[in-house]
Amino acid sequence: MPGEILGRLHAGNSATRNTLELRIKIIGGGLAGCEAALQLACRGFEIDLYEMRKGAGKTPAHKTGNLAELVCSNSFKGTQLTSAHGLLKNELKTLGSFLLQAAEKARVPAGESLSVDRELFSKEVERLIASSGKITLHCEECVSLASKEPTLVAAGPLCSAALTEKIKELTGGEFLRFYDAIAPVIDSDSIDYSQAFAMNRHEKGETADFINCPLDKETYLEFVKRLQEADSVEEKPFEKKELFEGCLPIEEMARRGTDTLRFGPMRPVGLGKHYAIIQLRAENAQKTLYNMVGFQTRLKWNTQKEIFRLVPALKNAEFARLGSMHRNTFIESPKLLDNSLRLTTSHQPLTTPLYFAGQITGAEGYTEAIATGWYAAWNMANSLQNKTDLLPHGTCIRALVEAITAPNEDFQPMNFNFGLLPRPEGLRKGEKKDFFIKQNQKNLIIFTQCCPKN
Repeated sequence: MPGEILGRLHAGNSATRNTLELRIKIIGGGLAGCEAALQLACRGFEIDLYEMRKGAGKTPAHKTGNLAELVCSNSFKGTQLTSAHGLLKNELKTLGSFLLQAAEKARVPAGESLSVDRELFSKEVERLIASSGKITLHCEECVSLASKEPTLVAAGPLCSAALTEKIKELTGGEFLRFYDAIAPVIDSDSIDYSQAFAMNRHEKGETADFINCPLDKETYLEFVKRLQEADSVEEKPFEKKELFEGCLPIEEMARRGTDTLRFGPMRPVGLGKHYAIIQLRAENAQKTLYNMVGFQTRLKWNTQKEIFRLVPALKNAEFARLGSMHRNTFIESPKLLDNSLRLTTSHQPLTTPLYFAGQITGAEGYTEAIATGWYAAWNMANSLQNKTDLLPHGTCIRALVEAITAPNEDFQPMNFNFGLLPRPEGLRKGEKKDFFIKQNQKNLIIFTQCCPKN
C-alpha cells in the first residue's frame, strides 16, 4: 500500500506538471514549512521558501540558522502503533512524509522512540530542499501576506514581531500564547557511570539506549524539596496560567505534590527496584551529549546546576546547554481557519489563498507540525489543481486538524492523542488501540482510491 500511495502522490500527471506556472510562497523553514515545500514541489509547483534565521540569525529559542531546527527536544516520541504518536508517524510515513524519512536517517538509539541527531537531521532536510530542483530558498524575512502568490504561513510559534503584526492586521485578532520550556543537555564525559546504568524501560529495544540515574528516597525527597523552593527566571502573575500542560517545567510539576515526579518523568517502573530514576537520552549520534528526558525547566541557570548535581550520577555534570523558557504564540484557529487550514476570516481583501500550518495553528509537537505541513500542502495543491480529494474522517491527521479548527471558546494547543479519533461505543479499554490501528489502515486504503493517478 505505501508504494501505491507514494506513486500516486508524487508521480503526478506530466501534462498537469507542464501547465503549472503558479509559484507558491512559504514563510518559515521549520518542520511544517519544509514538509509543505517538499510535498508541493513533488506536485510540480515552484516554491519560494523564506527563512529569516538564515539571514538574521537566532530567535529567543533557536540556536542556529538551520532549516528544521529542533528546539525543545531531539525526540519525535514513540514509534509503536499502540501509541498515538506511533500511529500518527505510521500514517505520515505511508503518505510519504519527507521529514520523517530525514528523521530516520538521523536517528540515534532511544528504544522505541524516534530520536535524532539535531544537526544531522537539519542537514538532511537542507539536502532534500536543495536537491528538489523546484524550491528557491530565500534567506530573509518575509512579511508580505496579501501577495499575488498563494501563500502558506508556517512561521512557527516564534514568528517575528513584524510578521505577527501583519497577521494581526489581516485577522483583526489578538494572538494567543503559552510558555514552553527546554530541557538541559549534559556532556557525556561528566556523567558518573558508577552511579548509573544503561537500560531501556521494561527492556524494550535491541540495545540499552538510555542512561538511568537512580535516586534513593532520601535524595529524591531533598531533590523535590529544592525544586519546590527554587526561584524561576520569571515569576509573572499570568505565566502560570499560560504553561502548556504537555510540557510543564519540572519545578512546576514538583510543586503539585511530592510524588508527582515519581509518577511522571522520574518513574522507576520497568527499570529495576529504585525509588526514582532520571533518564538521559542521546542527543547526537556520537553520544557525546545527553538530554535529561522530561526535565524542561525555567529555573535560573546556577540553580539548575546546584539542584541537578544532587543526583549521584550527575554530581560532576557539565552542561552543554541549560534549560530555558520561551514564549510560543498561536492564532485562534477555530475562528480563523477552515478544516483545510485555509484562512477564511480576513479584514483585508485577499486575491490568492492563504494557508497556515505548524505550531502557529495550535498543533503542538514536532510530528504534529509535520502533519499540518503535509495537510496544508495537500489541500493547497488540490485547490490550485481544481481537485477535491480529502483525507477521510478517522485518519490521524484529519482528526488533529478538526480538533484545532472546530468551534472552541477556550482554545488551547493540542497534541495528537487517541481521544481525538472517533470510535464506537461499548469498546473495552484493551480493545480501543486495536480498533484504532485497524481503522487507520482501512482509512488509508480508502484514501488510495482518491489519490491523483497518472
